[in-house]
Amino acid sequence: MRNGLKARIGALLTVLLLLVCSVPAFAAEADGTDAATRIADIASALRDPSGRLLAVSKYGDTSQYPENSAAAITAAAEAGADMVYVHVRKTADNYFVLMTDENLSRMCVDELGNVLDRNVSEIGYHELSACHLRNGTGNLHESITEYTVPTLSEAIAAAKESGVLLLLDVVWDFRDEVYEQLSTEGTLGNVVFLARGDRGEVSDWMQSKTQMPLVISAYTGNVIFSAKSAVSRTLSAGAVGTLLGSSNSYSVVFGDSVMSEFSEKGRGVIDMTDPDLCGEREDNYIGYNDVTARGYSVIITNNITELCEYYARVSTQESRLSAALASAQQVDVTLCSTESANELKDAISAARDALSAPVSENSLMQANYALRMAVAGLTNRTEDSGGSTITAGRVIAAVLVVAALVVLEIVVMRIRRKKLEKRKRARRREREQQHDE
Repeated sequence: MRNGLKARIGALLTVLLLLVCSVPAFAAEADGTDAATRIADIASALRDPSGRLLAVSKYGDTSQYPENSAAAITAAAEAGADMVYVHVRKTADNYFVLMTDENLSRMCVDELGNVLDRNVSEIGYHELSACHLRNGTGNLHESITEYTVPTLSEAIAAAKESGVLLLLDVVWDFRDEVYEQLSTEGTLGNVVFLARGDRGEVSDWMQSKTQMPLVISAYTGNVIFSAKSAVSRTLSAGAVGTLLGSSNSYSVVFGDSVMSEFSEKGRGVIDMTDPDLCGEREDNYIGYNDVTARGYSVIITNNITELCEYYARVSTQESRLSAALASAQQVDVTLCSTESANELKDAISAARDALSAPVSENSLMQANYALRMAVAGLTNRTEDSGGSTITAGRVIAAVLVVAALVVLEIVVMRIRRKKLEKRKRARRREREQQHDE
């Protein structure tokens, strides 16, 4: 009896142990599914010229981890990033690794803690993998961490698990090698190539590929023809967006003429981390509001948390404007003046435009305010051109007056007809009398 009881207890404990052990596996599978769904959503949004605003963290979350590290990529994803911008370089033995500078001295120390003053292209990966990264953005004031330089494959694995895309820069010189490696590994859909070649070279490269990768072209300068051509030609060839940059606050890349090239074709991308690339604008909500108002919808930032908070406020304003628009469209303007009805019509049109593509928080708030004011104008005081208030009672009164005038006219016409007939009869009698005489 005791042996049977022990056997049952043992079996029960075994089942419980199996269930406990399987929970992480199920959780990992669920997380993997969620990450894959999120990546697909980001890629879809990136391809959609009117898709939602997208946040790009430069080098990952450098407030906690070394730039370009796998941990920084994961932390940026947790903070809300859609993409992580990284630099890709090639070692002496043809490994692709993540490193901002060609020289390793800013970020790396050897096994003894000494500054590693060598170039990435001069060192083999196995030697490099034994080195450690300094925290944050490096230099001597930053502490040495346990993290090492990740390969591109390791970085993609971290991004894939976290549900973000990697935006690959400094990759153009060996783009075909990277393309082939990622195609072989089946991870081509997890990255975006930042193409820094001229517009013809970029277009030809994209069109030569059997499997079109996600590509963002790049142009820096102030020549309007070159900027418009760089955008239109590369977008026509299949690029999903163009990274524009200038140190001039009033550059053509911030004007309507160039930005109109993105209309229904692709995404305007801007790097807010360098004043020379964003017209001296700041990497904060003031700068974000300015560039989104101009038409940029993919922003590269060093302040991923602040950018995501700004995007959240934009989303809130979009919801409020949508609700206000739905309410305004139900308003009956039949009894309203033409002027005020047209004002509401214009406000509704402006609200629709504001909701049709990514715009700034201020633009949405202004559209919402204008819409509510137009509705309030109809509700509280809807005036005709003469300045008198039109109400339902006055409309009914006007109708009754018109009806009365019509009736009066009919009565008068009948009276006149009777008088006319009476005169005719009198004249007929007079003629008959004259004839008898």
